[in-house]
Amino acid sequence: MNCFYASVEMLHHPEFAGMPLAVGGNPEARHGIVLTANYIAKQKGVKTGMALWQAKQICPEIIFVPPRMDLYLRFSQMAREIYSEYTDKIEPYGIDEAWLDVSDSRNLKGSGMTIAREISHRIKYELGVTVSIG
Repeated sequence: MNCFYASVEMLHHPEFAGMPLAVGGNPEARHGIVLTANYIAKQKGVKTGMALWQAKQICPEIIFVPPRMDLYLRFSQMAREIYSEYTDKIEPYGIDEAWLDVSDSRNLKGSGMTIAREISHRIKYELGVTVSIG
């Protein structure tokens, strides 16, 4: 799932639409790193793993939000429930990625690319976040 933590936060903070946003650290305590950033922040040079003060230097208007792992885990589980409707051969890779073997589903659901596009569409429609396929 693309810019996962930031994408989930954007769903819960519509007031930040069109603004650069990053999840991570504690800007008041002046410590921490960027766990993820939305595409607007990334276009301005903000990168995962960057210190918050560095992100603020290159993108002064950036908004930082603290991580909410319980929320991200819930979205991850909802995505995996969608995956499981297509295959039981799911190899999670972290909280926001997975490899799916859909070879046994092709007769019922179509080609691998057809299945991937359908999953991508469903996650965008049902969860509100985008997914890269490949």
